[in-house]
Amino acid sequence: MTRLERILGDPMTRNLYLHRSNQTKMLRRDAKARCKFCGTSIEFFDRYDGTRIPLTPEFPADSVPPRLRWHVDCGVAFPGRDPRAAYCRIPHPAVCPAVDHPDLPDQVVDVVRVLARRMNQAISNGEFVPYEEPSTEQEVEHPGPEQTEQVRHIVAYYGVLRIGPCAIEDLQCIAEDQRTGERCEDGVYNADQGRWEEVDIDPQQATGRQGQLVLDVTQGRVWAWHLVDFHVARRWWSQRCEAHFESSRPDAVSNEFVPFHPVRHDAYLLTERPHGYEPQNASNKIVIHEGPKGSTKCARCTNSTGRAVEEGWLCWQCERAEQRRARVHRRWANAQLGR
Repeated sequence: MTRLERILGDPMTRNLYLHRSNQTKMLRRDAKARCKFCGTSIEFFDRYDGTRIPLTPEFPADSVPPRLRWHVDCGVAFPGRDPRAAYCRIPHPAVCPAVDHPDLPDQVVDVVRVLARRMNQAISNGEFVPYEEPSTEQEVEHPGPEQTEQVRHIVAYYGVLRIGPCAIEDLQCIAEDQRTGERCEDGVYNADQGRWEEVDIDPQQATGRQGQLVLDVTQGRVWAWHLVDFHVARRWWSQRCEAHFESSRPDAVSNEFVPFHPVRHDAYLLTERPHGYEPQNASNKIVIHEGPKGSTKCARCTNSTGRAVEEGWLCWQCERAEQRRARVHRRWANAQLGR
């Protein structure tokens, strides 16, 4: 076995779990999978932007092109090299042998060659049947959920478009229920946290003949459920109910949201506004927004929080300053007592 093959060792045999300090709720034991296009063992990580990415094992960073370097910090994947380590990870779509790589860097040609040999051997032995032949790295990086409905709605937040596996009112929380150990049965949808709006399609994604047909039908705009603020968007992107959004319960299944692509998801485009999604508190009154509901201001500055906190709450900046002030006072008091 060559050194490269040892690096590309099977991560399916690992038994890794998340440390309590990690910023993700995806257990390592549930993040191991095989690429359904080439059969290579991969590990999924939550990305910095809320989506997920399949990464290879660690490689010496000096032998990997800068644009392919990724690192993991507190369970979350970030682009670039970790300055504290000499290793990095490569996104699997960039080296997947089932994808055509017209601009493949010379540094990773051997990696693709080894994975292609493994894929062909597994197919010859009847150990693996490719799901389909993908045409782009994006299809490998963001494969759609295994089960989808005939109606799939686009959820948007200021230019970020993602599509779920079903209609928004049928979205199910993916957190693990503490009582049953199974997937939570509560929904994600809240009629007061969004509204239907027309959003623009990225013309750079609508390329080719099929893309032109999409633009002709939609005139470059489709209807999507637009979320009201960033806090709400974070909950929807994590696909959790309101009870499990801030909880530490792990995910029972993988997140079912994927980045919206006008050509891949052309069967789910809405050219007319859906009906029956009016907010529960809809009225003809003009409501003046006065800030987050139930927000509490810091006792010493203008920062605020929407969480339930005690009276006299301090933000993290003021709390750190208070602790520093208390330490200085203790040192001064101890010096006075020692005289």
